Amino acid sequence: MVQSTRGGAEMGTAAVLIVVVSCLIKFPAFRFGPLYAAMTGDSLLAGYRRQGIWVLVTFALLTFAILFTTLAAVTVVTAGLLLNLVPSIGGGLLALGFEAGAEQAAAMSALLLVLTAILIGSGGYRLLEGLMKVVMPLLVIGTILATALAIRNMSADDITILPPFSTGPDRNMLAAMVGWMPAPIDIAVWSSLWTLARARGRRMNRQAVLGDFDAGFLATLLLAVLFVLLGAAVMHGAGVEFEASSVAFCGQVIELYTANLGSWSQPLIASVAFLAMLSTTVTVADGFPRTVAALVRQFRLVGTPRSFAVTSQAASIAESNAETGSRKVYGAVFAIGSVGAILILWFGLARKNGITFTGLVDFVTITSFIAAPLLAFFNHRCVFSTEISIEDRPTRLWWVWSWIGIVVFGGFAGVYVVGRFLG
Repeated sequence: MVQSTRGGAEMGTAAVLIVVVSCLIKFPAFRFGPLYAAMTGDSLLAGYRRQGIWVLVTFALLTFAILFTTLAAVTVVTAGLLLNLVPSIGGGLLALGFEAGAEQAAAMSALLLVLTAILIGSGGYRLLEGLMKVVMPLLVIGTILATALAIRNMSADDITILPPFSTGPDRNMLAAMVGWMPAPIDIAVWSSLWTLARARGRRMNRQAVLGDFDAGFLATLLLAVLFVLLGAAVMHGAGVEFEASSVAFCGQVIELYTANLGSWSQPLIASVAFLAMLSTTVTVADGFPRTVAALVRQFRLVGTPRSFAVTSQAASIAESNAETGSRKVYGAVFAIGSVGAILILWFGLARKNGITFTGLVDFVTITSFIAAPLLAFFNHRCVFSTEISIEDRPTRLWWVWSWIGIVVFGGFAGVYVVGRFLG
């Protein structure tokens, strides 16, 4: 919603190439998360531990590097959408002394994290999951219609193929898009943990698990391309730039729909987009604590003898409790992460001369871009480990596809880092 639309507005249709290539190259690294869980009954974190404690340490450092900023970024987007959906909330916050814009977004983000805690603690997120089965099709349909109407006004001269990369800002935008297109690769670990949580100790059907993942991934790719085209058709070359405030930015995104569908669509699109981002906030707020809790358990298992190879799900029963982690650790990380995210928004985003909303998003996404090849390599080693029988491993095609992603992302990340240091 954020990076794809910005990419289309700044790069035009050339951003489609970035979105498609990034998603396809990352596909194996993401898919290996639920695949490993379905094959072994363990999460990717158990696979990381078997590769050596240095892998766990590396992943832990990367996780803590983006924990607060990621939660802050997704929550402030959700807050921006809610303030656009219900303007009276902004009026109420203004009466309480919160200035319009970043201060109101920070205050609203704090309230949303409280709501998120209630949803997770009470099991209300299951209701949200049910709503998403209706919301996401509506978002897809609305985006398809808005995009179809918008691109009618485009001419052949408006279509570009190759994205710009000659300047520093161009390269930053490319890295920011790729970093979270469609998401950071560490979400593969979350996916493996959620796969195990849904199974609740039952034997998993590998094809069913992968089919569910593939459908979600392809739908995400479709939405990303549509957002690019929408941004390109309405904003690219029009002399309009996205606002630095999350509230104004989200207002501009909603305007992309209403400009093509009509003002009647504003409440519907704003509601659907808000629920979609609320789901994302719940996902991130749950994913980090769940991962850290499982990490702590895996560190405690370092050095534990394992006298047999992983050849099936049954081979991991002895370690099944290691995937859940401590509820106390989960609660502590949730609380610390929420407080840290709000502090970033209040003392960084809501202060004059502080970080901008787009700057916050870019920091998170560029960090994920740099970490992508290393995490993809870890995931590759997990599913092609000698602990997994040859017949259970992915095919040679997946081996080649995975290595292409590792090499390509490694090369681009290396060039980007060197370029930043050399100016």
